[in-house]
Amino acid sequence: MIRVKNKKTHVFMLILLLILGIGFAALAATLKINGTITIDSAKWDVHFENVEVVQGSVTATTVPVSDNTTTTEMTYAVDFTQPGDFYEFTVYIANDGTIDAMVNLVTNKVYAADGETEKQLPAYLKSTVTYDDGAPISKNQLLAKQTSEKIKVRVEFRSDVEASELPSTNETTVFKFSSTFKQADENACQKVTTFANDSWDTIQCNVRNNPLSYPLGAEKTIEMDIDGDNTNETYTLRVANNTTPAECSTTGFSQSACGFVVEFADVISKYRINPYVSGDTTTPGVKSKGGWEYSDMRAYLNSTTYAYESIDYSTTGIYNKLPSDLKSKIINTTVVSGHNNYDTANFTTTDKLYLLATHEVWEKDDTSSIDNYDSVYNNTRQLDYYHNKGVTTSKYSGAIKKYNGTNNKWWLRSAVSYNENGFYDVGDLGSWGNDGSHSISGVSPAFRIG
Repeated sequence: MIRVKNKKTHVFMLILLLILGIGFAALAATLKINGTITIDSAKWDVHFENVEVVQGSVTATTVPVSDNTTTTEMTYAVDFTQPGDFYEFTVYIANDGTIDAMVNLVTNKVYAADGETEKQLPAYLKSTVTYDDGAPISKNQLLAKQTSEKIKVRVEFRSDVEASELPSTNETTVFKFSSTFKQADENACQKVTTFANDSWDTIQCNVRNNPLSYPLGAEKTIEMDIDGDNTNETYTLRVANNTTPAECSTTGFSQSACGFVVEFADVISKYRINPYVSGDTTTPGVKSKGGWEYSDMRAYLNSTTYAYESIDYSTTGIYNKLPSDLKSKIINTTVVSGHNNYDTANFTTTDKLYLLATHEVWEKDDTSSIDNYDSVYNNTRQLDYYHNKGVTTSKYSGAIKKYNGTNNKWWLRSAVSYNENGFYDVGDLGSWGNDGSHSISGVSPAFRIG
């Protein structure tokens, strides 16, 4: 139901009321939409328009209708008879007023039949509300004056449901999708299109409100002059993480695999971690002493100064080579890194750019000792991208990166805990290994946006 009233706020609410039967026999569902739209004088006019049922939907016993301006209620009765049945419709939210609006709050909650008692979504059902192109509806997204957005509501009887997941008795489940609009301000976000095409302003604005705005593995290219020859080259970035599980709040846990993480999809340059000085095991920044914190590589990536050799990377480092519109969106990240056998504790730094750690690439699934030989293994987590690719210490092809079209090793920030000089790296076939810090190998950093 949508009501239009003269009030100061605008609330858009979808209530989907489903009445479910037992087993696969004639599951019946009633879907109901209620909404309240507020008009401030004659300038605020946001309403539903043009309801259309999507082809392939089960037949509704009550068909939804809308007169495009004063709809007060749309009720749908639908029969589900077998797994895979769905009912899907689209409806426009139109802003015919003279004031730009933006989403203030989005919720999609599940309730018992009384409509008051909140509960979990039943395992046998799936319900989604998105824009028609599948993009998420998130806080602060703009609905400009004299424009409209098409949204899609879908209720589905899951085809992969287990018999044990079906209800033992008839039960009623109420879905309430609620979106409250307010007048747009400087925090308004353009609607998500694709990671490749959206500006960094749009990306930052949306991921601050919903890190799931862009899918894992989505790619975007940038131009940089890394080698200083006054010629830009094209480099590809990809979404490597878009969740923040509870473990990210654990004391001493690295934030480098939490939130919205972007990494270079391939190797962008070749460089050392640190120099090798024979017999020196006490000077930070030599071999693997001091770990990531004191390393030449960290200074090179973050355009700072490498203390041991007083190398100033303010103009030649990677961070200051990035496009300015991207640099301004990169946030400081608390990075926890492993130590060698001459240090006794992990290192915690604050970085714009960083290399990954072993666990951020591989999940251990064999008898290897990677978790024992990298002291930070249990202080971070596998990035969502590598998790979804199934990358483990025994199945690792998903970790391959290239340099100029050829498979190439790439450095990690984890010092080897049992010697004085090693840092871990990813092999050219994606397996885990290590090299001396002075070796010239691939560089493929990551960063967070928020």
